[in-house]
Amino acid sequence: MRLLALLFLSVLPLCAEPKSLFISQLPPWQKMTRDSGMVFSGVVTQVRRSASSTGTTQITFRVENAIRGVRRGQVVTIREWSGLWNTGERYVNGERVLLFLYPKSKLGLTSPVGGRLGRYAVDAAGRVLVADPQSPRPRPVPVKIVKAQISKVVKE
Repeated sequence: MRLLALLFLSVLPLCAEPKSLFISQLPPWQKMTRDSGMVFSGVVTQVRRSASSTGTTQITFRVENAIRGVRRGQVVTIREWSGLWNTGERYVNGERVLLFLYPKSKLGLTSPVGGRLGRYAVDAAGRVLVADPQSPRPRPVPVKIVKAQISKVVKE
């Protein structure tokens, strides 16, 4: 009986993932959050490439989860330098993302903090897809947990 109880207790930690371990494996949000003017998850509703000489791409989002600098339900339009588009940083209508965006420049342009580091895919269930070094697939993390971690950084 003791052996069975000991075996059960040794396997139990493998079955449950402690919340503190789970949270500690999230990316370090501190620097990105501090460098951001806006942080939110949302849906891309429109992408317009400029035909003018300004060389910008205009992307419109509907905010689903407001974290910093925006409100839930707000429609946010940003302008990015088209060079980002040409290097592969593109948006598609209907795409869901979590963004850490720099404050707008004097020209009204912005981009994700740290390039691709400031942009995360969000799945249909509203979970942020975070790279997992122990797996080839990203790990889905509920936005609620991500938002709590980022909000903690904002308060510090």
